Amino acid sequence: MNTFKAGDHLIVNIDRLHLTQHHGLCVGDDQVIHQRKDGVIEQVSIAVFAEGGHVKCKAIAYDRETAIARAQSLLGYRPYHLLDSNCEHFVNWCIDETDSSDQVSNSLHLTAQISTRAGLLGSSAKRLAQGSSANIALASTAAKMAGEYLGLPDSVNRVIGTPGDLVAKPLETLINGTSDTLSTSAEQLRDGQYGKAATSLVTGAAKTTVKATVITPVKVLGDGMIAAADVGKDIWYWLRH
Repeated sequence: MNTFKAGDHLIVNIDRLHLTQHHGLCVGDDQVIHQRKDGVIEQVSIAVFAEGGHVKCKAIAYDRETAIARAQSLLGYRPYHLLDSNCEHFVNWCIDETDSSDQVSNSLHLTAQISTRAGLLGSSAKRLAQGSSANIALASTAAKMAGEYLGLPDSVNRVIGTPGDLVAKPLETLINGTSDTLSTSAEQLRDGQYGKAATSLVTGAAKTTVKATVITPVKVLGDGMIAAADVGKDIWYWLRH
């Protein structure tokens, strides 16, 4: 039986094909803080979290105490949204304040590749999607998803998935940033704050563009290099468990 430590990022498969995972943060004493299906963040036993499934450790928080404190600070909160506030977003934020979900970004990347290759976004985009760089990115994301399905160490999946993440993560950032910007502007328009709505639209679009084209790719590369350094350690941990 696995023995999990406080600060471990735990996952359990929630469908028969093992394609969808539920995420939680171990806080010690056989307890997990996770985000329920209705969005509420709660603390439960590992057995309740598992719901009969097999629990695995996906990653380890470098600063365990800070990760646990962040999780505890949100107990009872209900922020759920599939694309930017799901259970994986919650655990990633607790561990390193990363607002990202591999399940979401991988799905967005595959959807974008399929749509583009089918010509739904125009002939120029279709040719671009059939180029060598796009093929490498697609193969990378597919290999990463296969590694996650097999339960390989998170660092290994991050390394092999880096080329794909250079497409997937900026795409996730772009979609979420655009959604947040439009939502903020819409609320301000409803309140009759037309000037603020226009300003929010312009500044939000600019921030989203910079984050998607500069900040996120740099972070992906940085995470890939850190993961490469951790591969040996994580493989050893994985083999022991």
